[in-house]
Amino acid sequence: MISFVLILFLANPQAPGDIKTHIKAAAAAYQSGNAALLRKQPTVAVPFLEQAIKIEPTFLDAYKALIEAYSAAGESLQSAAVITRFLEIEPEDSHYRIALGQFLLAQEEWARALAQYTFVLRKKPIDADALWGFAYAAKQLGMEERASEALSKGRTHYPLDRRFRPNDK
Repeated sequence: MISFVLILFLANPQAPGDIKTHIKAAAAAYQSGNAALLRKQPTVAVPFLEQAIKIEPTFLDAYKALIEAYSAAGESLQSAAVITRFLEIEPEDSHYRIALGQFLLAQEEWARALAQYTFVLRKKPIDADALWGFAYAAKQLGMEERASEALSKGRTHYPLDRRFRPNDK
Protein backbone atom coordinates (compact mmCIF):
# COMPACT_ATOMS: atom_id res chain seq x y z
CA MET A 1 0.00 0.00 0.00
CA ILE A 2 1.13 3.50 -0.70
CA SER A 3 0.48 6.39 1.65
CA PHE A 4 -1.71 9.35 0.79
CA VAL A 5 1.29 11.68 0.45
CA LEU A 6 3.01 9.30 -1.96
CA ILE A 7 -0.17 9.08 -4.04
CA LEU A 8 -0.32 12.89 -4.20
CA PHE A 9 3.30 12.98 -5.33
CA LEU A 10 2.71 10.39 -8.04
CA ALA A 11 -0.35 12.30 -9.23
CA ASN A 12 1.59 15.58 -9.27
CA PRO A 13 5.27 15.14 -10.18
CA GLN A 14 5.58 18.96 -10.25
CA ALA A 15 5.00 19.05 -6.49
CA PRO A 16 7.02 21.61 -4.54
CA GLY A 17 10.59 20.70 -3.70
CA ASP A 18 9.98 20.32 0.05
CA ILE A 19 7.36 17.63 -0.61
CA LYS A 20 9.72 15.82 -2.99
CA THR A 21 12.49 15.95 -0.39
CA HIS A 22 10.08 14.69 2.30
CA ILE A 23 9.00 11.74 0.17
CA LYS A 24 12.53 10.91 -0.95
CA ALA A 25 13.74 10.90 2.66
CA ALA A 26 10.94 8.58 3.78
CA ALA A 27 11.51 6.29 0.79
CA ALA A 28 15.28 6.19 1.39
CA ALA A 29 14.82 5.28 5.06
CA TYR A 30 12.30 2.60 4.11
CA GLN A 31 14.60 1.15 1.44
CA SER A 32 17.49 1.00 3.91
CA GLY A 33 15.29 -0.75 6.45
CA ASN A 34 13.91 -3.15 3.90
CA ALA A 35 17.42 -3.98 2.67
CA ALA A 36 18.43 -4.80 6.26
CA LEU A 37 15.40 -7.07 6.58
CA LEU A 38 16.39 -8.88 3.39
CA ARG A 39 19.86 -9.40 4.90
CA LYS A 40 18.13 -10.87 7.97
CA GLN A 41 19.22 -7.96 10.18
CA PRO A 42 15.95 -6.91 11.82
CA THR A 43 17.56 -4.86 14.59
CA VAL A 44 19.44 -2.86 11.95
CA ALA A 45 16.18 -2.35 10.04
CA VAL A 46 14.19 -0.97 12.97
CA PRO A 47 15.68 2.55 13.22
CA PHE A 48 15.42 3.08 9.45
CA LEU A 49 11.78 1.99 9.40
CA GLU A 50 10.93 4.09 12.46
CA GLN A 51 12.55 7.05 10.68
CA ALA A 52 10.48 6.43 7.53
CA ILE A 53 7.30 6.47 9.66
CA LYS A 54 8.43 9.56 11.55
CA ILE A 55 8.92 11.36 8.24
CA GLU A 56 5.70 10.03 6.72
CA PRO A 57 3.23 8.79 9.38
CA THR A 58 0.94 7.14 6.81
CA PHE A 59 3.65 5.08 5.09
CA LEU A 60 1.86 1.72 5.31
CA ASP A 61 4.62 -0.39 3.80
CA ALA A 62 7.03 0.99 6.40
CA TYR A 63 4.63 -0.07 9.16
CA LYS A 64 4.37 -3.57 7.71
CA ALA A 65 8.15 -3.87 7.43
CA LEU A 66 8.58 -2.56 10.99
CA ILE A 67 6.09 -5.14 12.28
CA GLU A 68 8.09 -7.82 10.47
CA ALA A 69 11.39 -6.47 11.84
CA TYR A 70 10.21 -6.45 15.45
CA SER A 71 8.72 -9.93 15.04
CA ALA A 72 11.93 -11.27 13.50
CA ALA A 73 13.91 -9.72 16.36
CA GLY A 74 11.67 -11.49 18.89
CA GLU A 75 10.21 -8.20 20.11
CA SER A 76 6.53 -9.19 20.16
CA LEU A 77 5.47 -6.35 22.47
CA GLN A 78 6.95 -3.74 20.11
CA SER A 79 5.46 -5.56 17.13
CA ALA A 80 2.00 -5.44 18.74
CA ALA A 81 2.42 -1.73 19.48
CA VAL A 82 3.22 -1.05 15.82
CA ILE A 83 0.28 -3.20 14.72
CA THR A 84 -1.96 -1.04 16.92
CA ARG A 85 -0.60 2.12 15.29
CA PHE A 86 -1.04 0.56 11.84
CA LEU A 87 -4.67 -0.35 12.61
CA GLU A 88 -5.37 3.27 13.53
CA ILE A 89 -4.64 4.06 9.87
CA GLU A 90 -6.03 0.86 8.32
CA PRO A 91 -8.75 -0.34 10.72
CA GLU A 92 -10.24 -2.81 8.24
CA ASP A 93 -7.02 -4.83 7.80
CA SER A 94 -8.01 -8.34 8.91
CA HIS A 95 -4.53 -9.84 8.71
CA TYR A 96 -3.02 -7.49 11.27
CA ARG A 97 -6.15 -7.50 13.43
CA ILE A 98 -5.84 -11.29 13.70
CA ALA A 99 -2.12 -10.96 14.44
CA LEU A 100 -2.95 -8.53 17.26
CA GLY A 101 -5.61 -10.93 18.51
CA GLN A 102 -3.04 -13.74 18.60
CA PHE A 103 -0.64 -11.55 20.56
CA LEU A 104 -3.41 -10.67 23.03
CA LEU A 105 -4.29 -14.36 23.45
CA ALA A 106 -0.65 -15.08 24.28
CA GLN A 107 -0.79 -12.30 26.88
CA GLU A 108 -4.02 -13.79 28.28
CA GLU A 109 -5.90 -10.59 27.54
CA TRP A 110 -9.03 -12.49 26.60
CA ALA A 111 -11.52 -9.62 26.31
CA ARG A 112 -9.20 -7.51 24.16
CA ALA A 113 -8.45 -10.51 21.93
CA LEU A 114 -12.16 -11.26 21.64
CA ALA A 115 -12.75 -7.68 20.48
CA GLN A 116 -10.17 -8.05 17.69
CA TYR A 117 -11.66 -11.29 16.44
CA THR A 118 -15.20 -9.89 16.65
CA PHE A 119 -14.13 -6.97 14.47
CA VAL A 120 -12.80 -9.36 11.81
CA LEU A 121 -15.84 -11.64 11.97
CA ARG A 122 -18.19 -8.73 11.29
CA LYS A 123 -16.48 -8.29 7.93
CA LYS A 124 -15.50 -11.92 7.27
CA PRO A 125 -17.93 -14.14 9.18
CA ILE A 126 -16.22 -17.40 8.21
CA ASP A 127 -12.56 -16.44 8.57
CA ALA A 128 -10.94 -19.56 10.05
CA ASP A 129 -8.35 -17.78 12.18
CA ALA A 130 -10.89 -15.31 13.52
CA LEU A 131 -13.39 -18.07 14.33
CA TRP A 132 -10.77 -20.07 16.22
CA GLY A 133 -9.41 -17.03 18.07
CA PHE A 134 -12.92 -15.91 18.94
CA ALA A 135 -13.83 -19.37 20.23
CA TYR A 136 -10.68 -19.63 22.33
CA ALA A 137 -11.07 -16.16 23.86
CA ALA A 138 -14.80 -16.65 24.45
CA LYS A 139 -14.17 -19.94 26.25
CA GLN A 140 -11.57 -18.29 28.49
CA LEU A 141 -14.14 -15.63 29.37
CA GLY A 142 -16.75 -18.25 30.29
CA MET A 143 -18.82 -17.66 27.16
CA GLU A 144 -19.17 -21.37 26.43
CA GLU A 145 -22.18 -21.07 24.13
CA ARG A 146 -20.55 -18.39 21.96
CA ALA A 147 -17.35 -20.44 21.81
CA SER A 148 -19.30 -23.54 20.81
CA GLU A 149 -21.12 -21.64 18.05
CA ALA A 150 -17.84 -20.39 16.60
CA LEU A 151 -16.29 -23.86 16.71
CA SER A 152 -19.37 -25.35 15.06
CA LYS A 153 -19.23 -22.76 12.29
CA GLY A 154 -15.54 -23.54 11.88
CA ARG A 155 -16.21 -27.27 11.62
CA THR A 156 -18.88 -26.64 9.01
CA HIS A 157 -16.70 -24.45 6.80
CA TYR A 158 -13.29 -26.01 7.54
CA PRO A 159 -13.89 -29.71 8.23
CA LEU A 160 -10.19 -30.59 7.79
CA ASP A 161 -8.89 -27.88 10.12
CA ARG A 162 -7.78 -29.61 13.33
CA ARG A 163 -8.49 -26.53 15.43
CA PHE A 164 -12.21 -27.11 14.99
CA ARG A 165 -12.29 -30.83 15.75
CA PRO A 166 -13.81 -31.89 19.04
CA ASN A 167 -11.28 -32.99 21.64
CA ASP A 168 -10.76 -36.74 21.49
CA LYS A 169 -10.70 -38.37 24.91
